[in-house]
Amino acid sequence: MVDFTAGVRMAIAQYQFEDDIELIFESINQGTDKNLVLNSVNKLVLQHETDVNILFSNALIMKDIAPSLNALQRPTLLTNIGGNIPNLFDSGDFIFSNSFGLWESAHLAAKWSVDKFGKKVAHGSYFYEAGYDLYASFCHGLKEVNGEVIYNQVSQFNPNPDDFQNFMKQMELETPGFLYVLYSERDAVSFLNKLGQSKENGKYPIITSGVLLNDEIIEKVENIPENVFNVASWDLSDEHVDNKAFIETYKEQTGKDPNYFALLGYECAGTICDAMKHKNWSKLGKDQAQAIKYTCFSGPRGRLNYNNVMNSTGFEHHVYGIDGTKNRKKMESIGILENREAVIEVSKAHQNPAGWFQPYLCQ
Repeated sequence: MVDFTAGVRMAIAQYQFEDDIELIFESINQGTDKNLVLNSVNKLVLQHETDVNILFSNALIMKDIAPSLNALQRPTLLTNIGGNIPNLFDSGDFIFSNSFGLWESAHLAAKWSVDKFGKKVAHGSYFYEAGYDLYASFCHGLKEVNGEVIYNQVSQFNPNPDDFQNFMKQMELETPGFLYVLYSERDAVSFLNKLGQSKENGKYPIITSGVLLNDEIIEKVENIPENVFNVASWDLSDEHVDNKAFIETYKEQTGKDPNYFALLGYECAGTICDAMKHKNWSKLGKDQAQAIKYTCFSGPRGRLNYNNVMNSTGFEHHVYGIDGTKNRKKMESIGILENREAVIEVSKAHQNPAGWFQPYLCQ
């Protein structure tokens, strides 16, 4: 929340609205209990009389609470990292979604990887990441291009030290074209260090979707492995002028680089600030919702556009590589996820809706 709120405050300052906007914070723990979330929003609207609410919560609970949120007739911006595929439902006029879209990154990563490295892929992750929809989304993308998972290893919550060796021994037998790897935090550091020091370094292209490569991980890796690619909608290394300005200003104000959470906070607050400049903005919730739907705010990932059936943003995704000096760079842009609503519908129809409901890492 420190990073998220820093992004929110940065957008407000950029629009010089510090004297016009009052921020009220309400903790909803993990954002997984629909009653707790709804009670918190009710308190904000009815007791504190908030105009617009930013809700960092699980998209999977929204279908149950959307009617109540719309009944309040105050705009709500739902945001999350996007590791779970959202539900398709009529969100109404007052609910908008701005996600980091990791499930979309996973889907697009499959198509790009098969085109570059072949149809056979081995997947490795551990207990935590395996509970989200990244792997399911990857498999759905893989199916569209006739790709095939030939080996799948999900390690325990505390991985066995021999898992890496066992995984690589199996690679010698299976000979995949590439590996799709979902490790984070300490397990990502361990995996990358072991790979960088092994004879398999560079032998198999490593593809991930947002979780394997970030500053906190990279700085702890002694020797960055070769052929590691991250598919995401944003990265610090992007040279776009709006992204460079965002990073520079954020670093000036906080003393550190922004992360995914800071980006989402900045985008959500930027959406509200831009909508407040709209000629039809008023104290009426319906006017505020209309102004948000047609916002012109442009952030580090590009223009935020909510003017669609799902009232949700969608961004172009990119492939980011990393070299031996720990520098990341954008290798290629691979576009947006076409027919997103159809992809969601098909994906939801062919999966077990069980899994992790935490909003923190991948949700």
